[in-house]
Amino acid sequence: MNFLIRLIFIAILVFLGWRFWTQQQVGSSVEQLTHQVLNPKSPYCQSPLGWRLGRLDPAFNLTEAQAIQLISTAADMWNQASGQQLLHHDPAHGFVIDFKFDARQQQLLKQRLLQRNLARYDDAIQPGLQNLPEKFAELDAKIAEFNQQKALLQQQISQFQPNAHNAEAQRRQLEQQQQSLVREADWLEQQRQQLMRDQDYLNETIRQRNELVQTAEQPTAAASFEVGLMTIKQLQRQMTIFAFSSETDLIATIAHEFGHAFGIAHTEEPDSIMFHQLNAQQQQLTAADIQAWQSTCQAQ
Repeated sequence: MNFLIRLIFIAILVFLGWRFWTQQQVGSSVEQLTHQVLNPKSPYCQSPLGWRLGRLDPAFNLTEAQAIQLISTAADMWNQASGQQLLHHDPAHGFVIDFKFDARQQQLLKQRLLQRNLARYDDAIQPGLQNLPEKFAELDAKIAEFNQQKALLQQQISQFQPNAHNAEAQRRQLEQQQQSLVREADWLEQQRQQLMRDQDYLNETIRQRNELVQTAEQPTAAASFEVGLMTIKQLQRQMTIFAFSSETDLIATIAHEFGHAFGIAHTEEPDSIMFHQLNAQQQQLTAADIQAWQSTCQAQ
């Protein structure tokens, strides 16, 4: 009889435990489902997200250690800006980052870099083209005024009468005017030499710009420009880097693709890493990047 009572008691405990466990599971499932409905991209936001180096095309002229260091720098941009470890190097289980050299994309990147450099040359040349003619005209006007003063002084010297009652005072005044004109002549010569140096610098800058255009490769036919790509299929990520012109641009490209790994879309601000087009303004993550991450991964 005692055995039967103990058996019934154990059965009741098991039933109560099962009921409690199922309620917890249902509550958890409902909460998870509700979160996914409110934030459909949330599965992409799970962190920390591991990455590893895959194929490294020799055409990139990078060692594995260099590539890993550059990727780590891009990952740290997100970690530091967010205050969390969103990304980490996981050689065993991280998603693959391949460096697959694409000659066409590399040429397109060179053309973008050429356009950027030409814009910098133009920014340096344009002020000179506008200001130098004005400065030369101002100098010519000052030289003309100087020549008038010089002619007037020569006339006064020719009319000087040493035997006049105030001859000594006139002589001192003429000497002072002569010394003043000598100083002004020196200053005008310095201004002329400076303008000639500015003119030579402008001409050399124009020559370098024209030489850059002449030695540049001919543009390819219109094609999509893509130096990096992030693909996500069934939450399986893969990053591919096709080309880069500098380590700074490469870090910005990798950081951009890391953003896509979390499901972040493009931003509108040109200086943000998540802007749709690589440019010289992208130096670090901006407030727009962090806001995009927060709005995408709001509950993570």
